[in-house]
Amino acid sequence: MTERLEASDLVDLINGATDALRVHKEEINAMNVFPVPDGDTGTNMLLTMQAVQEAIEDANSLDMASMCRAVSRGSLMGARGNSGVILSQILKGMTKVMAEVETVDIELMSQAISQGSEVAYRAVMKPVEGTILTVVREASDEGQSIKDDCGDLEEWLSGVVHKARESLDSTPELLPVLKEAGVVDAGGRGLLAIFEGMLARLLGEELQVVEEETTAVVALGDVVVEDFRYEAQFILHCKDSKAQRFRETLQDLGGSVLVVGGDKMYRVHVHTDDLGKVIEEASNTGRLSDVEITDLQEQVEELEEAGTATQEKPIGVVAVAVGEGIKDILRSMGVDLVVNGGQSMNPSTAEILDSINELPQDKVILIPNNKNIILAAEQTKELTDKEVVVVPAASITEGFSAMVAFDPREDLEINRQRILQSLSQVKTGAVTVAVRDSKYKKGKIKKGSFIGLFRGDIVSASDNVLEAACSLLTEMIKEGDELASVIIGEDAKKEKHDFILDLLADKGLEAEVIDGGQPVYQYIFGVE
Repeated sequence: MTERLEASDLVDLINGATDALRVHKEEINAMNVFPVPDGDTGTNMLLTMQAVQEAIEDANSLDMASMCRAVSRGSLMGARGNSGVILSQILKGMTKVMAEVETVDIELMSQAISQGSEVAYRAVMKPVEGTILTVVREASDEGQSIKDDCGDLEEWLSGVVHKARESLDSTPELLPVLKEAGVVDAGGRGLLAIFEGMLARLLGEELQVVEEETTAVVALGDVVVEDFRYEAQFILHCKDSKAQRFRETLQDLGGSVLVVGGDKMYRVHVHTDDLGKVIEEASNTGRLSDVEITDLQEQVEELEEAGTATQEKPIGVVAVAVGEGIKDILRSMGVDLVVNGGQSMNPSTAEILDSINELPQDKVILIPNNKNIILAAEQTKELTDKEVVVVPAASITEGFSAMVAFDPREDLEINRQRILQSLSQVKTGAVTVAVRDSKYKKGKIKKGSFIGLFRGDIVSASDNVLEAACSLLTEMIKEGDELASVIIGEDAKKEKHDFILDLLADKGLEAEVIDGGQPVYQYIFGVE
């Protein structure tokens, strides 16, 4: 029977919560609204709690105030994805109440969870019911309701857990998309696991602890390039009919190929070992101007010697991306540092913050390139003395558009306005593989089939990846669209893309083909 918690007890509860998340991680990851292989809520919440554990281990003392500061700071810096960020806000609110005392009783625990709920709601611009927010709010309300009738913390937390489970079970009734998918909210399930783990520690019960996975840590700011010696960038003035043939020629001569433009003028980017052949083919196609050649090997050696990955300029740019082709193009467009991450591998707030602080500039533009990273990116603004503008780019195609609009000669506010305007002009779609049987408005979806995603909906499904891709593009393209980006993932490199390019040509769109190398998505399309 426990009536009061000391600082050492708080550490024990944190360990119990982390163990429970480790046990249920894959179950939580599988609770995805869409049958796509990017469910990572369990992973994000577990990594956030592990960051809390590390912060506690580094704390200088075991008093309650120090523990609470460590929990709050650790969760904030280690937060990954929307679920991790919201969890960090719940813990921030809870520890703010608990840090004022040396021991915590039922009354204070009730206040702490209520404060955690309030802080989490305030952190989300447009709170949605039927999510982790609902579960923490209803659980905290229950805690307040039963606090006077409970004799010890075990009884009180048992009531909170019971209510959290009821609230989680009702999330599909509050959020139709959950009901249609036949799942409860993944973030809410993660929060329930945390409460269950804490209760198990109070009761002295053992959780089944699975072997922890080893996660490779990649240093931020490293310069990663393909196995090519040169980077060539230039303007190519040629007939539009010749641009596609030249693009195909470049694919055979190197990597990170980008041919963007129209109306007889194209921006060209390629990494290659055969620089002379690239220039020869370009000269045979049209007229070159603004030619820039970079020796990539020499550049890497210089950057290593200098200990920096960026040149001095008034505004620095940090972007989040996955896929070496995508990363290389972002760098060529002016991004100074690329944080490794994307769908199913969201970087933490701390990782993003490290890149911001690594730049010499006091003004920084931050481009998340994924809707699940935007909240973590926003948190960095409060953790650095630098002036940071977070561009709400929810996809890599929006990130490319942002960099096209970026002008390093202009000030931060003008760039913010230019970039925001550019984002509204981009439509993004993607093709991936269904990880379970499901259904959509046009029929049933079989596990392993290819599905097209557009504006939050599944709009195509097929056993053939090209058929799913073309159906998706047909849904995306409207009258007045002029340009399409085709970003090819690592699992689609061997496909023949003629059907896609012919479809775009038939609809009058100029196509830029990018060897993105991204996981999860066979194709990512951007239409403007």
